[in-house]
Amino acid sequence: MTKRTKTTSANLIACELFNNVRPMTTNSVKMAKFSPVWLNEHKALVDYTDVANAPSKDFYHVFVTPTQFIFRVWKIVPPTRADSHVPPYEFKNTYEEFKHDDRCQSEIVRLAGEPTLNYLLGIEEGRLDYICRIPREAQIRIILNLDLEDIQRLGRTCKMFRELCHSCELWERIYRRYSETPITPELEMLAAEKGWRRLFFTNKLQLQMQLRRLKKHEGGHAFVTEMETA
Repeated sequence: MTKRTKTTSANLIACELFNNVRPMTTNSVKMAKFSPVWLNEHKALVDYTDVANAPSKDFYHVFVTPTQFIFRVWKIVPPTRADSHVPPYEFKNTYEEFKHDDRCQSEIVRLAGEPTLNYLLGIEEGRLDYICRIPREAQIRIILNLDLEDIQRLGRTCKMFRELCHSCELWERIYRRYSETPITPELEMLAAEKGWRRLFFTNKLQLQMQLRRLKKHEGGHAFVTEMETA
């Protein structure tokens, strides 16, 4: 079996999550009793505020519940403009209404961009981004099944996975799993300073030098054995 045709457990997990799960219909989304895992503390599927795309400086808020789409806008303009006193406004729609509200969709594209609109329309059709909503511990366990190259690719997909794929809690587990270097108090101190990810990709000679420097500074003891170069 060649490397190209090899199917890992992580590939199977990804296929199950993204390709083989049948989307819910719009009606089932409206009527579904969502698990608390999928909702935030405000009982929302989507809930975030951001600044509009340039050149606009407006603020907007996207708030999606299991029954409603709400898009709020705060205009930010110079006080000399005629529309400077326009109060904040919002679009509030059911799932069915949102699909046909061209004005609301136009505002979303203008302020948040077409990818945001496509994402929201996907939710209206029943396509939820489940993997982003499962508990962080479960996300880390899934990522641990990926090759290092796939972890790097996953970290480029969105802000959430960038943070997760660079997190110390993930890379500490990777380091403990693959490194032959004993986990000494000095090594943990160095990891707290430099980060487990950086430590993982530090070659043996550099790591030895850093531990000796730390040992000299702290007056402690450091012991390093052979370690695979990342």
